[in-house]
Amino acid sequence: MRNVCKSHIASTAILILLFCFNPKIMSQTGSVLDGYIRMGLENNHALKQQELNLEKSLRALREANGLFYPSVGFETQYLLAAGGRSIEMPVGDMLNGVYSSLNSILESMGQAGGFPQIENEQIEFLPNNYHDTKVRVIMPLVNAEIYYNRKIKKEQIGMAQAELNVYKRELVKEIKTAYYRYLQASQIVDAYNSAVELVQEAHRVNKKLVENEMAGPEKLYRIEAELSQVKAQLTKAENDRKTAASYFNFLINQPLRQHVTADTFVLKEKEAMAFSTSGIATNCEELMQLNSALQSTLYYYKMKKSYLVPTISNVTDLGFQGYAYTFDRDQQYVMNALNLSWPIFSGFQNRQRAALAKIESESIQSRLDEAELQIELQSQVAHDNYETSLKAEEANRRSLLSSKEYYKVVSRQYAVGQKSLLDLLDARNQLTGSQIAHTISHFETLIRLAELERANAGYNLNSANQ
Repeated sequence: MRNVCKSHIASTAILILLFCFNPKIMSQTGSVLDGYIRMGLENNHALKQQELNLEKSLRALREANGLFYPSVGFETQYLLAAGGRSIEMPVGDMLNGVYSSLNSILESMGQAGGFPQIENEQIEFLPNNYHDTKVRVIMPLVNAEIYYNRKIKKEQIGMAQAELNVYKRELVKEIKTAYYRYLQASQIVDAYNSAVELVQEAHRVNKKLVENEMAGPEKLYRIEAELSQVKAQLTKAENDRKTAASYFNFLINQPLRQHVTADTFVLKEKEAMAFSTSGIATNCEELMQLNSALQSTLYYYKMKKSYLVPTISNVTDLGFQGYAYTFDRDQQYVMNALNLSWPIFSGFQNRQRAALAKIESESIQSRLDEAELQIELQSQVAHDNYETSLKAEEANRRSLLSSKEYYKVVSRQYAVGQKSLLDLLDARNQLTGSQIAHTISHFETLIRLAELERANAGYNLNSANQ
């Protein structure tokens, strides 16, 4: 038992010396965890959905930009008609008398009269065998709606990018928390394994005493009961570790039973990390998202107020028009039109739309002010929780050192018969409990640090994308 404690203390001392005096090792702090974070940012399904939303916003902006370009379209219309309204043209009645007089004059002069007799015409309003084939070019000249629409789409890209970064930061925090929970569960398993070794060593020693008739068998029964209890606790701890590993693999989109590499250097991560732990983050994506939403509603308000500005566009037609579906010079035409649209009255609808847009912008401004206070509160609470965890970890560290020394003393006194078996088991339980309490408080400190990092937007997302 004494050898086990010595080896445990020696290994701990070696780790501390390595961390304190080896800068190369310190530079590797969190390298395994950073790799897992990059894997999670690349593979997480929910994050991919957020990236698709950003891609949709980019496509919407390109669509809005396309409204500034001329639109070109091909149009054709071919008409077949019969019946309907018509108009009588008495050309025969008007001209046949004149033609007859001209023919008589020509005949009296010894020439042949060449003017024919014609029938009255009936012109149908519906043209038959008629076509209009053209290419139409429409160019917007003045259109405030498409101008503000493009600005709104730009702000929506900012909103989508901020929302994506918000999810990334939340995912980083969740990955770190899940990883610390896994390491915490692994350390607890190690503590129970150490406890099993200690109890097994006590069982071996007392079994020798019983065999040599130097002690009664009741001590073996007590130790065996203690050993069964510790093994049951070990089984539960191993199950908790499996559950923590499965959840961690779920976050990074890996098989649930995938082996998780334990990063021993993460034990000193809280000393290596350096970022502001006070004040509100100026680059907080939640505020950026609300600012983009506010700017978007202001543009929407201006767009609704733009009904006071007329819409002007230029329309140019190039094509062929005439009877029979033919394309010759006689049917070719070019027509250019300048269209102006200026709504004068629409039942005050435009005015009410503008008023609603203004109310929406005021509502978002109120949400922005509230969000600033909430984020400041969240940052302050996270900072206080981190400080509390640091103090609790230090207290548990001192308790662990005292428990180790106490167990050493009781072990030596038990070996010479100065302490009872119950005292030894009690010291062992105190040592195991202190180990577990220190492990829990240590990783709780790291989790509180991850929460503080999330509240202050301290994690560098650009480095995770490299």
